[in-house]
Amino acid sequence: MGKKRSLDEQEKLIVKELIKDPRISDNQISLATSIPLKSVNRKRKKLEFEGLINYYVHLDNSDKGTGLFEGRQLYIVKLKHGVSRMDFLEFLKQNSSKNKHINQHIHSTFVGRSGGNLVLMKLIESQQSSDIIEIFNCDLVPEIKQHFGEDAIVNTDVIHVDEMFRLFHNYLPGVNMKDGKIAEHWNDELVFVD
Repeated sequence: MGKKRSLDEQEKLIVKELIKDPRISDNQISLATSIPLKSVNRKRKKLEFEGLINYYVHLDNSDKGTGLFEGRQLYIVKLKHGVSRMDFLEFLKQNSSKNKHINQHIHSTFVGRSGGNLVLMKLIESQQSSDIIEIFNCDLVPEIKQHFGEDAIVNTDVIHVDEMFRLFHNYLPGVNMKDGKIAEHWNDELVFVD
């Protein structure tokens, strides 16, 4: 297990402001928190360097966004005994940049464990739900079998996903988001940092 790192009170305030608006400047954070500007800059850079904070842009391609992808399905793939997490992460690193066609359809990927087996969870999206099974069977399954063997997949469960309600603890699209950030009406006490 990794070493635990607690945030100091200033870091918590800085992170809270960044959660509310990832585009906020250090100057604006300083004004909102009364932390000296140089401290904000130094502490934010340290949090970034340590990998404790990351910035993402989420383009909503669902029917509530661009409408590009109308179908989403969560594939839960149980792999055979002997496939380690490290082996699979290396496989993902090797294959993630190879196929643009697959990458444009993978919303998110998680790796977990169940009953001693490694489990891969992929949220796949496409223009139609019927296309997703083709993406899974024709693109993803062959890659897994080629790397880990024909018997690599023990079991697969599929869940149709209708809507996303929460991301990264704090973001509730359609509830507390406005103009790409947490809406000002959202209670500051509800922003989770630790």
